[in-house]
Formats: sequence, C-alpha cells, structure tokens
Amino acid sequence: MKEKARVIKNEDGQSLVQIIRTSACSHCDEKCMLAEDSHEMEEMEVLVNDPIGAEVGSMVELEMGTKPVLFSAFVVYLLPLAAVIAGYFAGSSWLSIFIENSEVAGIVGSVVSFFLSFFLLRFFDKKAGAKSYFHPQITRVVTHN
Repeated sequence: MKEKARVIKNEDGQSLVQIIRTSACSHCDEKCMLAEDSHEMEEMEVLVNDPIGAEVGSMVELEMGTKPVLFSAFVVYLLPLAAVIAGYFAGSSWLSIFIENSEVAGIVGSVVSFFLSFFLLRFFDKKAGAKSYFHPQITRVVTHN
C-alpha cells in the first residue's frame, strides 16, 4: 500500500505527515449515485516511521507492509464473526438456565458477544497503534521543500 503525504513535523525517527485521503471513486469523472459524497477528499494527519529523515515540507511516499495490513483486516473482520458463533454456543448452553428456549438463549449470547468483541478490537487498536510494526514508513522523498 503506497500513499503520498507532506511532512509537517519531525520527532525522534518519526514524522507527522498530512495525507489527503481519497476514495476509490476519486479518480472517476462520473458523479454516480453509488459514490454519493465519497468523491470528496479529506485530509488526515498520521505519525509514521521516518528512517530516511525527510525534511519538513517535503512531499514523501509512504508504504506499509502487506503483513500488518492483512493481519489487521483479519482481526477486524473475523473477530466479530467468531464472537457471534462462539456467543451462540455459549449462550445456548450457559443462558439456558435463565432462558427456557435454547435458541433464544443462543441469540442473546451472540448479540452480547458481538458487542464485547468491539471492546477487544479497541484493545487491539491501542496495542497495535503503540507498535511501530503497524505504522506506515516513509520510503522516499518525492519533492523537497
């Protein structure tokens, strides 16, 4: 995954960069119903690893490895799904004491575990955000100051 950004500030081997986020439809000339407001661009500031020491004001190219992106996507998409499935079986066996119908108990267990999975995702986000492995890295300077 590659993206272009402008360096705003340097801090101890890392740089604060400004990325202009664009949607997949941003290069399209059509204003279709499917895209709605996604043709708009939005700026975002991100702290990235800076092994080359880019200067403030430079336009740089950012790159993030495939493994962290795939691992994060795997966790974000599959954890709630696994929680729903596990919650169904846990609810149908444990909550059947309080709820007479085991199917209803399973559904309640699924809903509860689905929402609990978001707390786990939030914990993962904080832990992953603290590790430089999950941060993009400046690979080259496109234009100088």
